[in-house]
Amino acid sequence: MWTIAIIDDDRQVLKGMKQVIPWEDIDARWAGESLNGARGLELIREEQPDIVITDIYMPVMSGIAMIEKLHEEGYEGKIIIHSGYSDFEVARKALRLNVGDYLSKPVSRDTLREVLQRAIAELEGERRTKQEQERLRDKLMAYEPFVHRERLKSMITGTASEWDEDGLTAQLGGPGRRHLVLGIEILRTARIAEARLSDRLIFRFAVQNIIEEIAHAAHAAFDYIELHGYYSALVLHAGEDEDAGVTVRRMADRIVRCVQQYLQLSVRIGIGGLKNNAAELPESFEEAFHFLSQEHRVLHTPGVFDFAAERESGLISRTLTAGRPMKFYHHLVEDMKETQGKNAAKIIASYIASLRNDREIGVPQLRALGTQFWAIIGYALNDEEIRLDELVKDDRIEQELSTVCTLDQYEAWLNQMVGAVCRHQDWHENFKHRLTIDFIKQYIHEHYAREITIAELASEVYISKNYLCQIFKNGTGETINNYIIRVKMEKAKSLLLERKLKIFEVAENVGYKSIPYFSTTFKKYYGVTPAELIS
Repeated sequence: MWTIAIIDDDRQVLKGMKQVIPWEDIDARWAGESLNGARGLELIREEQPDIVITDIYMPVMSGIAMIEKLHEEGYEGKIIIHSGYSDFEVARKALRLNVGDYLSKPVSRDTLREVLQRAIAELEGERRTKQEQERLRDKLMAYEPFVHRERLKSMITGTASEWDEDGLTAQLGGPGRRHLVLGIEILRTARIAEARLSDRLIFRFAVQNIIEEIAHAAHAAFDYIELHGYYSALVLHAGEDEDAGVTVRRMADRIVRCVQQYLQLSVRIGIGGLKNNAAELPESFEEAFHFLSQEHRVLHTPGVFDFAAERESGLISRTLTAGRPMKFYHHLVEDMKETQGKNAAKIIASYIASLRNDREIGVPQLRALGTQFWAIIGYALNDEEIRLDELVKDDRIEQELSTVCTLDQYEAWLNQMVGAVCRHQDWHENFKHRLTIDFIKQYIHEHYAREITIAELASEVYISKNYLCQIFKNGTGETINNYIIRVKMEKAKSLLLERKLKIFEVAENVGYKSIPYFSTTFKKYYGVTPAELIS
């Protein structure tokens, strides 16, 4: 319902206007009246009516002076001047102040109705525009952490075509900050190999929680980045005066111990070099994952490996890190997952080109690189439910690599192996399932403000409800309903912490009509009620 205030120093005009306004027809109610501009200004500040009908020449404060003050204060309602004088200068000022209409006394009932209906139509249009802008703003805010992580991920892995160094530096704490990467791998123990996909996803989520809790406890500024398979990166940001070396080593050791103690899983962590600016983070990333290149550590050696310390000790094999292999592996896996390897040939060709200037690469090094490639790619693609050792036996890999003697032959072998994986029927089915899951996730993020049903989601992707539930659970480790609730609860928590909306308004914003049910669901998810969270 719209609200209308009337400001006029003539009591008869006030009474007459209240009688002739078609309140019910235009869905409006009276918000108050005043006999002068000063009192009118106080009334408008207090009631914030949608429409103000005001005279011009009044005692204490004129209508124009009142309108100018409202304009300065950002009043967003519609103002209609109702005056018995035809004053060109007043009309000019009214135009400058965006007054909606200028009515001459006396005004007919039909004219007043028409003017008010036009003002309400404009208010409705402005409200819809504002709501759409707020929806887009909320959507952008919801995606902002994801966008930041993806930008940082593409930058540290070296796969970004271009990036704003100044903008990223500002997001990472501004100039003067130093950065390093911890490369984290969950090892392929029997506990991982025998687990179902949904359990493996839970393991990864639990490992992430432990890492983030330890980083928070150390008062570290950080970003946690999911990579492919069971690899992730913890990007730490330190001040110029912070002694990061000892702190980082202790943090890494504690992560290894806690993951083993609480999850019975083994991880190993590589510590990259401390860099003086964001632009050098890709180098720290390669250094952090250098331990993957050590032939005697490819499979089951947990612990912490410090690139700087091993470089000083002479244990680092430079040959197996030539051409920035982690960038290559990450870029290739991402392409296989997202496009079924449509760009794989170009990615492989670029990597081979980077190796051609390395004089140390001979036949033994090429075969070692091939073994490393197959081991890392196989582990990274483990979630696709395709076991590469079943697709191609290890003895066949050794046999094929024994014939690789040149970079051209190695390039051909890489293309052959990627093609074999991407052409596999199970991989094709998983690719389609992943596209479906990504669409459903995006749809939920875009429509969380209302009730979403599984039937509705199934109709969007043209498959049955049961089949959709099955592939979503297999692909994410959680049910669709749980995912919908999680998105709604995370958004609700964000809105509550902003403290701009009341609890019932937050509930409505995330699609809950029942406030008690919203509060109960919120407490189940976070352990506290909405009221307790903001108290």
